[in-house]
Amino acid sequence: MTNGSTPTIVDSDGHIIESIAEMAEYLDPPIRETALGTGGIGAIIELSRTSLFGTLDGLHFTNVVPSDNATARRERINASEHRMGSAQDWQAMLDKSGMAETVVYTTEGLQVGKLRNRDYVVGLCRGYNDYVADRYQGYDSRIHPIALLPMQDPARAALELRRVVTELGLLGAMLPSTGLDLHLGHEYYWPVYQEASDLGCILAVHGGSNVGIGIDSFTDITPSNIVHHPVPLLYAFVSFIYDGVFERFPGMRVAFLEGGCAWVALALDRIQRAAEFSGAPPRPAEEYLATGNILIGCEGVDPTLPYLAGRVGIEPFAYSSDYPHEVDFKSAMDEIEETVNADGLSDDQKAAVLGGNAKRFYRL
Repeated sequence: MTNGSTPTIVDSDGHIIESIAEMAEYLDPPIRETALGTGGIGAIIELSRTSLFGTLDGLHFTNVVPSDNATARRERINASEHRMGSAQDWQAMLDKSGMAETVVYTTEGLQVGKLRNRDYVVGLCRGYNDYVADRYQGYDSRIHPIALLPMQDPARAALELRRVVTELGLLGAMLPSTGLDLHLGHEYYWPVYQEASDLGCILAVHGGSNVGIGIDSFTDITPSNIVHHPVPLLYAFVSFIYDGVFERFPGMRVAFLEGGCAWVALALDRIQRAAEFSGAPPRPAEEYLATGNILIGCEGVDPTLPYLAGRVGIEPFAYSSDYPHEVDFKSAMDEIEETVNADGLSDDQKAAVLGGNAKRFYRL
């Protein structure tokens, strides 16, 4: 920045890494038995269980990194010696990085949309939400965990959304970008959107599993990673526009996270082109982005960002650390510095991306 100062930094998308043992304390007894592998079927499940939420997909955590990939092979530098992704680790991350606040999303629960037993997912989400409210938000008020919802049962999901916002004080809830039976704009999920609009809370479409989006035959995480986060965000954004969700629920605020911002340029171009031969959306897509009700996560400065800032304004775009997933402490700091020193953005635009937009959107 020209004056040598770094603006207030607000992380719009960090990650909790859950302790199943800690989380078990907040679960109803049958699910707690599954978590701890105690009694009956729980003991059998423990032999093969990798997560209460099931496995993410067949590629994450299985890739072999080439030996000549120095960046990937660099020794990881975490924010602390505490358990990675714990509240204590996040407190250290905030203190060391200079971030003012962080909004944190699940790790284990990114695949929550794939679950099929409604009673199980209702109980699991409720326990998760109690856990993160107590162990993260309750530990440091600068850490803002986002809830999980049982979207498989929209009526109960709407009730849980009201509970987490009005009773637990959470900012809102995550919508899984993949795994659910229907696209997110479908009217089946509208009870949740009505509740979010009434509450004035946020919903966040967050990338996760790569299953079911046309790349199930990919055998390498790298090409998968190029498309499996942004493409489902594109699906959700387009469906929200053409299914009339943004029109019907004008108070709903939606974040689109983990996929960068380049997909937005594709969406705008294709929507504009489609309007020429098959009908325009209720409003130009650029207008939805200018309402202040949409947030797009960016990890550092995506090359497309200056172009998009000129086309729709800087207001929708916000820095996302992704710590402690692929990003460690050093990488997060490098991405902040990259934004501070970026060409093509003014100092005011950089300040908005690094903190101002997230602070406004999340109402921190």
